[in-house]
Amino acid sequence: MMAAEYRYRFTILGRYPARLKQNETAVTVNVLAGTGAHLTYSGTLTMTEAEWTHFVEALRAGLGDRIEVDDHHLR
Repeated sequence: MMAAEYRYRFTILGRYPARLKQNETAVTVNVLAGTGAHLTYSGTLTMTEAEWTHFVEALRAGLGDRIEVDDHHLR
């Protein structure tokens, strides 16, 4: 299987306000990876909003439309 066949879906589970003023809001996402219609749960990530934004931008720069982000909280 070629690496170019893999795609990744990130589902935002929630955003959590920081309890301390100097800390940023945290984002928690589920990660799925696979090929075609077969994606497998790969883990959960938690990071700050700024880290999340830069992370997704970097992935999209390299992988293009093989990165999907589902943010049900924006609907």
